[in-house]
Amino acid sequence: MNKSTIAGAAMIAVAAVAVPVIAWSQSPPQPADQTMAHDHASHQHGWGRFGKNYSPQQACTDRVAKRAGFVAYMGAKLNLTADQKPLWDKVVVSTQAAQANEAKTCGALPASADDRAKETILDRMTHKQAMMQAQLQGLQQIQPAVQALYQSLTPDQKAMVDQPFHRD
Repeated sequence: MNKSTIAGAAMIAVAAVAVPVIAWSQSPPQPADQTMAHDHASHQHGWGRFGKNYSPQQACTDRVAKRAGFVAYMGAKLNLTADQKPLWDKVVVSTQAAQANEAKTCGALPASADDRAKETILDRMTHKQAMMQAQLQGLQQIQPAVQALYQSLTPDQKAMVDQPFHRD
């Protein structure tokens, strides 16, 4: 397996499953009387752009959905040929299975923002471990499909996959 195959497989797999989940546990809750506008401005402090009233479970689920959107975006941007589309479909199916497993893991998080403060460091560590295991399983599950697709891509398509965050 060459470097570009590994890089392509890693990009798609990372986009699908590999983002840390517990950023919300990094800072204390903010007072309840602050506005959503302030929460948006303070998203650099660990709560994310959704603020204090956004449950950790919903934030986790939204991250999984955002990565699913990125995978769909990449599929459209690649402008796949008829021969490549069945390979892409295998990537999508394996990605959806991995995302479903991550979404299930998200379900173990507090369902309300108020419950966030009740979690101990041990609770957060246990969840982070479960999420990392789900992500690893997802990477392992997705890699064969990504590798097959990557090998069928043109050099221009490979360049898009290898540099997915390049802004046009």
